Amino acid sequence: MYKYQIRTMQKLVFLIKEQNEAPKVIEFITDRTPEWTIEQYGRNRLPLDMELIKDEETKETEPISREVDLGLYNIVG
Repeated sequence: MYKYQIRTMQKLVFLIKEQNEAPKVIEFITDRTPEWTIEQYGRNRLPLDMELIKDEETKETEPISREVDLGLYNIVG
């Protein structure tokens, strides 16, 4: 018998710095881990740095990623 771990939806917020681009903040609504998200987002991209700045449960049910205003997280671009 298999045991399934049900993971709640998380809001993962990353500060992303890509080569030759201004920093940006992206929210990911996902049931995956931060490590998995970093690995998948970084595939087929130039070298980048992703800093996790928020990891919290959310009531949102649909997986999505969206860029958000740097000011929402007191980050100066």
